[in-house]
This record gives sequence, structure tokens and C-alpha cells, in this order.
Amino acid sequence: MNSATKPLGFLSLSAPSRVPDVPLASNSSRWIDRRSFLGALSATCLAMISGPTAASPNDYRQSISIILDIFERYFFDPTWMTSQQAHSLFSELMELAETSQDPERLCLDFEQTFKRIGLSHVTLSVRQRSAAALGRHFDSMQVGPEAVALEWDHQVACLSVRTFMGQDTGLRITAAFEDIASRGAKGLIIDLRDNPGGAFAMRHLVGHSISDGADAGVLLGRGWSRDSVLMPKRTQIEALEPWHGASVVSLWNHLATHAVTRVHFLPMQPMFHGPIAILINGQTQSASELVAEVLRSVRGAVLIGDTSAGALLIQQPFDVGDQFTLSLPVADYISHGSGRIEGVGLVPDINASDQDAISVASSSLPEMRNIEGKL
Repeated sequence: MNSATKPLGFLSLSAPSRVPDVPLASNSSRWIDRRSFLGALSATCLAMISGPTAASPNDYRQSISIILDIFERYFFDPTWMTSQQAHSLFSELMELAETSQDPERLCLDFEQTFKRIGLSHVTLSVRQRSAAALGRHFDSMQVGPEAVALEWDHQVACLSVRTFMGQDTGLRITAAFEDIASRGAKGLIIDLRDNPGGAFAMRHLVGHSISDGADAGVLLGRGWSRDSVLMPKRTQIEALEPWHGASVVSLWNHLATHAVTRVHFLPMQPMFHGPIAILINGQTQSASELVAEVLRSVRGAVLIGDTSAGALLIQQPFDVGDQFTLSLPVADYISHGSGRIEGVGLVPDINASDQDAISVASSSLPEMRNIEGKL
């Protein structure tokens, strides 16, 4: 199974040159309280989609019929929609709709059905805002200082990024790298554990870590034929025109008309040139997996922890009448270094528990510096 859209395009992740004065979270408990922050962030985002207003007791079968139509028009892999698995799944959803008396329960059963077949980024929620309003919210939301935290262990910078959501998150990452550069860090630990992903703030984290432009991979929409090869040839990808976007709504619009989108990162100042260790775990998802993979492939970063979630698709919300909001994958991601990450995840270079990951990373950085010094 895969992600979706139409002809050929290119994604160039650049960033604003001027960085306002933004504070960073910094406290000794940041490594253990990241889950409480993410819980609060998730609750805020869910409040944008589902609220206290329950769906009206209309025919839920009609809602499933609308969902099926949305899948047939927008799901990234149209060939799957013709499979026996898809037929059986939507038949099961119709049966759930017939017996469900509670819209919240229907949403929960709906999501569990898709999780059972291993497809991420499919959610159903009781509607409170339109899909268009959600898009505008995602493009304007501010997460706050808890999204990024910077601490120090002697000359090693420890940068925790808890989400890539928020217009302010990328600027806080840039502010952190300015501090890292001014203090002459010899090594960098990037903590992406429990980071559920997000959007374009990731361009800052990658951009400050690379000295040249870097091709990460491609987004494949429903217009890409999956019958022959998994991804286009590298020469085809490099021939694509750049897309300089910084809006999820603009990305959704782009994916609707382009089968292939080139994911390319541009370097940003200040750059960190030293060794990098990245902490991941089973809750490192989506954009966080993209970042970890490209920094390992392009920058030689070492991944430490547990295998990541393997949940890397591009998700877009759609209105299901006036009752529900459906979010489904509209594009798949294939990396140059590791191939498809959805359903697979990133296997760390060094296995370590959450409890031991930081100390393992700290001890690995001197060895990485010695290797770099010999190259």
C-alpha cells in the first residue's frame, strides 16, 4: 500500500532568512516530560477537529459511502482500491455503520480497522471545523517554546524537538543553532523520540546540518503508476522544476496535480559541521522519520534507540458531509537512502532503551569525531 496524486513537480525546503527573537524551552526535565507536552499538543489539535458536539443521528452508512468516494478520488494508491482487501475493508465498515449508535465509537472502530491492515494516517473524527478551516489553522498555528529545548553536556549540544508543527517551531530551531554555533559545540544530539512529525519546521533542522543542497526522496501521488517500478529514475527526479512551498495547503494543492514531487533541502546559516547523533523510538513518526533518514544518508548521523514507527505518508483532511472529518494519505514518501519507510520504520545504528539513549549517544560522539578527523 502507498500514498497519492498526479504529472511531475519538485519540493524545495528553504527557509526565511531573518529569525526573530524566540525563546527556547530549557529545563533539566525536558528528556522525561516530552510526552506530557505532546499530550497537550494532541489535545489542542483534536479540539480543532472533534469537539463536544456529537454527530447527528443520520445514516452512518451514507457517511461510509461518502468516505469510499473520497478514497476513490484522492487516496494515493488507486490500485489498492480495486483489491480484495479494500473491498473487504469497506464492507466491514458498512457493517460497523449499521450497528453503531455512537459517532465517537464509529470513529474509533474506523481507525482500528485501518490500523489492523498497517496503513497509517487514516483518521475519522466528529466534525467541528471544515477541512478548509483546518488547513488554515495548520498553516498559522503557533506551538510555543516547549516544542524545542536546548541543553548542554559540556561541549555537546542536546537539542530536543518535540514536534515539527507550528510556524514558530522552525524559528526556534534556527535560534537553537545560532546558540550552538556561538558556543562552538563539538557534537550534537538531536532528540526526536516521541516526535509525531508535522510540517515544514523540519527544513530548519536539516538545513542547519548540511553544507550543500540535499535530495531526500520523492512524494508519489495517485498519478504515479505503481505497476512497473517503485520510484522514478534519479535523472527524472533531478529534472523536475523546484516547488518552493511553506504551506501545507499549498502542498496539498500541488500534490493534487503532480504525480511526483522532489523533496530537496537547502542549507541554512549557521551550519553545524560536527558529528550528529539522533535519538529515535517507536513513537518517532512521519516528518521525524524523514529528517532522521536524510541526516543519516546525507550527513552520516548515527541513529540511536529503537526502530521508528514506520508511519510516513502525507495526510489531508476532507469533509464527510457535516458530520465527520476524514484524514487520509494523499501521497507516499520514498527516500533515496532507505526506500519506503511506511510500514517498515528506521532501524537504529545502535540499539538503546529510552533510559540509556542519551548516555549511549554521548559516548558515541567522541568516536564519531575521531572517525571524521581521519577522513
